Amino acid sequence: MARKRIGELLLERGAISKEQLESGLAAQKRTRQRLGVTLIQQGVLSEIQLAQVLAQSLSLSTVDLNQVQVDWSAVHMLRTRFCETHELFPFAIDGKGTANKRLLVAMSDPLNQAATEEIEFTTGLTVTAYVSTHSQVRAAILRYYHKASPADAAARARPAPAPVAVEEDPPMVMGEEIVSQLSPVAEEAPSPAKKKGGSVAKDLDFLFGERPDEDSEVEKMERRFWALLRIMQRKGLITRDEFLAELERES
Repeated sequence: MARKRIGELLLERGAISKEQLESGLAAQKRTRQRLGVTLIQQGVLSEIQLAQVLAQSLSLSTVDLNQVQVDWSAVHMLRTRFCETHELFPFAIDGKGTANKRLLVAMSDPLNQAATEEIEFTTGLTVTAYVSTHSQVRAAILRYYHKASPADAAARARPAPAPVAVEEDPPMVMGEEIVSQLSPVAEEAPSPAKKKGGSVAKDLDFLFGERPDEDSEVEKMERRFWALLRIMQRKGLITRDEFLAELERES
């Protein structure tokens, strides 16, 4: 049976109306953001409401990342870009020293089964998903991967308001000529983050929902690599234990 999407769960719980869902989906096509982020920006529901609906619908626990003691050994198990892409954060390892260790992961989209499968495949640990808000996940990524201060991370992680489309006044036409503006608009000076440290600026843009027009070749190769591994695993050509053992021999 196909898994349900966030929009369907929100409708079933009465958190949004059909009209609000359709409006959110239309906006999502323009912004290419996740539907949950889009609905929050539109003011349809709050981050906490979204997290509560997902947790109740999926019978999952929620986690307040501002209150937990983050385990660095868990943080180091996942790559920064992976956490940013899937909006998740590994905050603890349960059952250390036993054969039943579990990686506890805060997720703003716990329906992202592909991300969960990839984590389990690459780490060799079973994932226990917890639901958290978008802001808390993003703030944790900024704090523990980008070394931002708690206050700075919290401020940067707040969801931005929905972008408002501004219609420009049409140029005045006289016969065959177009009358231009009387005074030219000064070119906006690039921000310090864009003038230097381009890779950092790109990471932050990606983190806050502004996806790059084109992924880097490395990212494309990474996606193809993991897609190939998942196909091989489904066909029984490779197991997770074989993969981890091979990694151990190469390291």
